[in-house]
Amino acid sequence: GACGYRSVIGTRGATAHSAQGAPMSEPLVLKRAPTDPVGVQLYRLSRAFALAGGLVLVAMMLMSLVSIFGRAVLNKPLPGDYELVQLGCAIAVAAFLPFCQMRGGHVLVDFFTANARPAVRAALDTLGALLLAIAAAVFAWRIAAGALSFKEANDQTTILEIPTWWALTLMVPSFALFSAAGFYTAWRHWLSRHAGKRGGGSP
Repeated sequence: GACGYRSVIGTRGATAHSAQGAPMSEPLVLKRAPTDPVGVQLYRLSRAFALAGGLVLVAMMLMSLVSIFGRAVLNKPLPGDYELVQLGCAIAVAAFLPFCQMRGGHVLVDFFTANARPAVRAALDTLGALLLAIAAAVFAWRIAAGALSFKEANDQTTILEIPTWWALTLMVPSFALFSAAGFYTAWRHWLSRHAGKRGGGSP
């Protein structure tokens, strides 16, 4: 992920190590929900998106189990099960991204900045969150454009003939919310640059 969170209150968050040995911060303090009005609404909406994405994954899991059982026992798998899994997983993963940003769940490798001053790290986190927000907004724009293009071309899946623009359309709100979460967290990081801590109680 492009923007993780670190605890710099007293001792820093626990430090994990990647397979290559580079330290990766694991945020501990900044896991609680925000308390300001904008943050509260973004957090609730992001959580609702994540729960919806989880339900989609559960549905895909159950469908896969039925299909596997039908293939192994009855020699009658569900037609188009792979198509449904592809579309469902794309929708679910997109729905998880805003909540991951609000919770500071993205992985952050801070090998070169671990010993920098809190204000420097806050500035870098602000920049990272801004870049992420802009990228998410571009993704939302291009996915929407792609959905319109696929609709005009009447693009469909091979077996079930499901219009592919349906899935793309459902992903647009997730990336738009992801962008909003990025701008919000960038703002929180910017406010925290002189406070000696990350996010000041926000995610």
